[in-house]
Formats: sequence, structure tokens, C-alpha cells
Amino acid sequence: MTAVDLPRGTGPGQVWPAPAATGPLDATVEVPGSKSLTNRFLVLAAMADAPVTIRGGLTSRDSELMIAALRALGQEVDDSGEAWAVTPGPVRGGVDVFCGLAGTVMRFVPPLVLLADGPVSFDGDPEARVRPMGPLLDALRALGATVDDEGRGTLPFTVTPPASIPAEVDVDSSASSQFVTGLLLVAARLPHGLTVRHTGERLPSLPHIDMTCETLRQAGVRVDQPDERTWVVHPGPLSLGEVRVEPDLSNAGPFIAAPLVAGGTVRIPGWPARTTQPGALFPQILERMGATCTLEDGVLTVSAPGLAGGGIRGIDADLSPAGEITPTIAALCALATSPR
Repeated sequence: MTAVDLPRGTGPGQVWPAPAATGPLDATVEVPGSKSLTNRFLVLAAMADAPVTIRGGLTSRDSELMIAALRALGQEVDDSGEAWAVTPGPVRGGVDVFCGLAGTVMRFVPPLVLLADGPVSFDGDPEARVRPMGPLLDALRALGATVDDEGRGTLPFTVTPPASIPAEVDVDSSASSQFVTGLLLVAARLPHGLTVRHTGERLPSLPHIDMTCETLRQAGVRVDQPDERTWVVHPGPLSLGEVRVEPDLSNAGPFIAAPLVAGGTVRIPGWPARTTQPGALFPQILERMGATCTLEDGVLTVSAPGLAGGGIRGIDADLSPAGEITPTIAALCALATSPR
């Protein structure tokens, strides 16, 4: 496969000439690292008991905003090379954090202020000021922090750390699983650890909470889950040393879906044998739609005859646990040659 320069749309009605395959595909695609894992590891590295090396981190606006936020809080982050070096230190207050439009920054960083030596103010892009933050801010208040948001429940706001922190907190994460994740990430560094209970009727993106628990365990933290709505993080040090960020499996979706349309084979190196990423659902779903998927020596290979060689089988699938892969599957379903 060769790179193609595509014109950008300039307004309504702009036609985008999508590239078309002239024959069956035969490609190997290196997928960048997971944004979700990159920013989780950055937060944990900032609280670790020793310097941390992160390999394979995704360079993106969200990760750049996270790095800038951690630097503002007094952490040393060197991202000048392929391997990033994070040297943790005391969490500094009396600073401003700009979140841009990054949900991971606006939800993961405010709980770090529980460890700070003074208040921290948060703001972001104009579009970020309408994203829900109220349940997380209420949880921080329940943990003893003072939160000044003028009653908006959104950015901008200022968090002042408490004198003491209880060991339990309730949070309604119906609007975002990131509320739970933000509290879990800081929990091991709190004096008594933290028990987090979800109180809402629904909990979206549960795999992302599983991802958070797995990254904590990778750092040597004990995490228990007595029921599907409760997480218990025990206090203790975080020992990461050197970590490698998995490829973003959701971003691999359009590439590994392509053989079902054009026929041929696409390979993704670095596909993990075990992962908590929602994109891990892709192989089994693509096989139901007519592809053959194999994982050998860390390389996922997806082959299919394509629309010309047998078509795409339609499916019924509940994608609520993994909403981020839905657009790719929906696009394939639009081309399906049978209802299911």
C-alpha cells in the first residue's frame, strides 16, 4: 500500500475522492500506541516510587496536554525521544492546568490535587466547557476537597486539597466511566487507599475501567472488585519501571476491516494476546462477518474474499461495552450482503 495525498474539504458539499483498491490488499500496518493507555501510564508514572520509562506512547494533542498538565504539577517528563522518561516528584499546587478538549486530562488530573500542596485551577477549550464534570467534582468534595465551579458542574473550576481524606467515595459515572478511572488512578497514593462505588443506573465503557485496574495491577497495586459496581484499591507504592504501550486496537479497525470490502490480507504487528482494550473484540466480530483472523507471534492477520468474492455477512451485535469500535462495524454493516 502506498500513501495518498488527499485534499481537505473546505465547506459544505465538498467532494472527497476516497481512495479505491485496484485489487486484493496485501499490507502490514504499524498502528500507533493506545491513547487511553498512554495517558493512564503517564498519570501513574507521575505518582510512581521511582523514575519510569514509557515506550510506544502515542504522540497526540491529548498526550501533549497530559504531559503539560503533569509538568505544571511539578513532574519531570522528557518526551524528546522515542522512549519517554518520567521522574515523579511532589504534586505542586498554585498552578493552572489547561485541558484542551482531552477528557482524560479533565477527568484524570483533578483527583491528583488530593495529593497537592495547594489549589489547582482547570480550564479548557470552549467546547470542553459543556462536557459533564459534576459527578467527579461532587466525589472530590466528598473526599474533603474544596471545589469552586460556581455551580456549573463543568470547566472552569478550582480544586483545593483537603486536610484529611476518607477511605470511601460514591460517584455516578453514568455520563462517563472516566469519573471512576480518575479516582482509581490516584487511589493507591491516598492514606487509606480508596473504595469507589458507582451509584448510577448505567455504566458506559466498562472495558476502560477494566483497563485502569489492569494498569494499576501492572504497577504492583492491589485492586479488588467485590461486585460489578465497586472497586477497592489498597494503599501502596506504584512500581512501573519500564512499560510499553500497546497499539491502539480501535484505531486498527478501518485497516483490518478493509479486507472484507476489497479482499486480501492486512497484518497488524504488536497485537497483544491478552488486553483490556475494547478493540480486542474486532477479530471475533470480523470473523462473524466473513473474515479469517489469526494471531501468531504478536501479528494479527485478517483475510477475506471481499465483496467480489463472497460478500459481507450482516450481524446482530451489542457494542455498548465498546462504543469506539461501532463506527467501523456500522460501516461494514452498511455494505453487508445479507441481514445476518
